[in-house]
Amino acid sequence: MRFVRILAFALLLGAAMNGHARAAADMTLARLSYGSGWDALPAIVGIERGFFAEQKIIVSGLAVSSPTAVIQSLAVGTTDFALVPQRVMLVMVAAKAPIKVIAEGGWGTEMELVARADTAIKTVADLKGKTVAVVQGSEALPVLVRLLNQAKLKPTDVKIASITADQLLKSLADKQADAVFETRHFTVPLVDKKQGTVILDAAGVTKAIGSIGAIPLVARNDVITKDPDLTQRFVNAWVKSVAYIHQDPVDAARILQIFFHRQGVVISPEMAQAWVKMIRYDQYSWSAAAVTDAEYNGWALNADKVLKVAPKMTGYVENKFSDAAAKALQ
Repeated sequence: MRFVRILAFALLLGAAMNGHARAAADMTLARLSYGSGWDALPAIVGIERGFFAEQKIIVSGLAVSSPTAVIQSLAVGTTDFALVPQRVMLVMVAAKAPIKVIAEGGWGTEMELVARADTAIKTVADLKGKTVAVVQGSEALPVLVRLLNQAKLKPTDVKIASITADQLLKSLADKQADAVFETRHFTVPLVDKKQGTVILDAAGVTKAIGSIGAIPLVARNDVITKDPDLTQRFVNAWVKSVAYIHQDPVDAARILQIFFHRQGVVISPEMAQAWVKMIRYDQYSWSAAAVTDAEYNGWALNADKVLKVAPKMTGYVENKFSDAAAKALQ
């Protein structure tokens, strides 16, 4: 009897393993790179909530802190899809990299200008001759240059200090900078500690220059052409992830909190929820306005000599996958 039970168990186990093997054979592997900050949210939501699995995709996901590593990985084919800061995408476009933007990962990051009270800075024009701090590699830099341009100032009319996040959070108190221009992730703590006063808030920045700040999901050209079915299924999952964040920001914030905690960074539920609200997740494809905005940011990076050329987005945006995915949601 014992032998019969063991044999039956072995048969059941074998059947289960065969079933898993068949299921795994139906799955497709996709390698996805994303950042280690709050902008990674659509990627981790798609993984955590099983939206990629629904599309029969096994995602090999990697949080990468080095933009150079992502660019090189895309170039040699060890990354298929990447959620990157817009600035990184503009670098790739300027270098004529074989990639396309296939969806949005959020838009409208809130940025504001905060200055020390003793500097007498009241407007953007008052920044002439002052030191303005931004985080190294930040998306805030091109937006700052655009604001300066509107105020008839050149980047050389001010001292733009690109420093680490830790240095930026101390820069006003230590008087290493007269003002800070950054996302509210950084400026809110400065204002809360009364180290600076808001000179131009996020709404004012948007009104002044029409900043959109779409976050790009990019794919290698050969992935799109050789496996359009995988690309479509990947974007289906992606769009569902973005929509989920919009519909359930509280759960999305919980996922973000876990993501940070696993990296050794502890944030409160309230902070995670506030961070989620700073980016909008109600669009999936790149509008003409988003493209124009990105090109304006590229012009700003060129004006500040970060890029040798001002990149044009013509031929680098492919909306058909995200449009189809959005239609399937309805």
